[in-house]
Amino acid sequence: MYSKEEAKALREEFWDRFKTISSGRRTRKKMPGNWLLTNTGIKALNLRFYVDREVAQVGIDLETKNMDKRLELFEKLESVKKIMEDVMQEPMIWDIEYIRENSKSVSRIYLQIQGVDIYNRNTWPTAHQFMYEKMMRLEKFYLEYRDFFKYG
Repeated sequence: MYSKEEAKALREEFWDRFKTISSGRRTRKKMPGNWLLTNTGIKALNLRFYVDREVAQVGIDLETKNMDKRLELFEKLESVKKIMEDVMQEPMIWDIEYIRENSKSVSRIYLQIQGVDIYNRNTWPTAHQFMYEKMMRLEKFYLEYRDFFKYG
């Protein structure tokens, strides 16, 4: 078991390494070094990374207390589900009410892999590779359909 300080240091190292790896790869592909994530242009729609002691996830979170807005966005995403899953090259998990660790309810559409642990450096390459490849695909999809989600 890790102390709070050790656990925090490991999490920071995980994310620092991922940022360095992904920023370098993105720059070589003539893309901005930073991911879109919360800069989607739609207040309630965020692209999201998540890693814990068991899984790594990449997906879209719909975060608004306005359930009508959340359902509207979820339905828009569902209307292009086939296209999104073709781009992602696998079926995604569609969860209209996903409860985060902090007990906040969001709608989440995501992919995940098991067997990674943010506190085990040996699993980091697998997690980093999964996160990079899937978020590249998700960003590509999102950028192509952003106007549809805003105005469609």
